[in-house]
Amino acid sequence: MRKRRAVVDDLVEQYGKYCSSFTFKLKKGIKGQEIHKEGFVNCYWNKTDKLIYMHIDKCGSTSVSSALMLNCPKFISLDKLESDKDPDYLAKYFVESDHKFFAVTRDPAQRWISGLNEFMCRYKPPMDWVVSQIKNGKYIFDEHTGPQTAFLRLCLENRGKLELLKLDGDLSAKVNLFMKNNTSEYKPFPVPHLRDSKYFTPNFKPLCAKIYTEYVEPNNKEFLDLYESDYELYAKGI
Repeated sequence: MRKRRAVVDDLVEQYGKYCSSFTFKLKKGIKGQEIHKEGFVNCYWNKTDKLIYMHIDKCGSTSVSSALMLNCPKFISLDKLESDKDPDYLAKYFVESDHKFFAVTRDPAQRWISGLNEFMCRYKPPMDWVVSQIKNGKYIFDEHTGPQTAFLRLCLENRGKLELLKLDGDLSAKVNLFMKNNTSEYKPFPVPHLRDSKYFTPNFKPLCAKIYTEYVEPNNKEFLDLYESDYELYAKGI
């Protein structure tokens, strides 16, 4: 039987020493809680122009996905693609047929702060437990705080062509420029900022930023080691 490779599976198996105790429970399954499933989840395919949008949690994905669905009819959801092939087979097909993958990448520290906020909003863990985990170098709580590269596995492991857009400045302008340069029927469209964490209730973002400043930043070697590949991704973004 083929082994499952959801994002949380790779986080535990590849970055286990950085995972909180909650991450291991999430991998095993928590009643009422969903994981980021295996495959091209929340990803979109433009067959005509041979483009694949790759979703990464906490990197403007809700904004970009919504904009594609509303304004770019040639992009179809890979979640809805009916296929009996496993995700790796599909990834190899995309690579071998000369598709280009693209994704939005984010400064790793800022993404971690935002991801920690979402984790705390979702699961309401005790604050002293969160701080104790971080003090012990356990920076991964769920998919939102795991390395961005975990979401790009199907592209990276199959050596696909990848173009990265940085989540800084005007994301709408960057997405539009990419579409103008890579699609055959380009028309300008907005990419609104959706699901801003300030609308989470309660909002722990300022507290998460303080946690990073007080407990991560002063001695951040292990943090930098964990997210080294994400810093490399971000440096490659435009």
